[in-house]
Amino acid sequence: MPELQAADNTPVLLWMEDSTEATVIKRMIQSLAGRAEVRDLPGLERAVLERQKLQPPLLGNGVALPHARTTAVTEIVLAIGRCREPVPFGPDQVPIRLVFLYGVPTQCIGGYLAAVARLTRLLKTPGTLDALLTAPDEASFRQHLQ
Repeated sequence: MPELQAADNTPVLLWMEDSTEATVIKRMIQSLAGRAEVRDLPGLERAVLERQKLQPPLLGNGVALPHARTTAVTEIVLAIGRCREPVPFGPDQVPIRLVFLYGVPTQCIGGYLAAVARLTRLLKTPGTLDALLTAPDEASFRQHLQ
């Protein structure tokens, strides 16, 4: 299971210039191509986009948490993205800058919930969100996730 710190193989996409929720999600899913844990990349994309239609998980403060429980992955996978400009998410068009996208095997909901709880605690730490939004490079970004 990916740790919150973003393991070395966790894609971190900084400066994304996509302008829609769907294109952000698709780019992030594509960053997981070739991962052994992803058995069906198109299936993962479909599952995440379908989940977004039901009730897009937004954490507030410009952070989105698209995810899906699916057989398209064999282990929890994570991709992290930061948008250069806010991108509208959900029916209310909430402006989003940080995206933590999870693919979750159907039997691993406990691990996913634990990862989200750690992420939520970290983002509530004073200064962390601003540091993630302004980190000049991937190494600095990853450091603020520790």
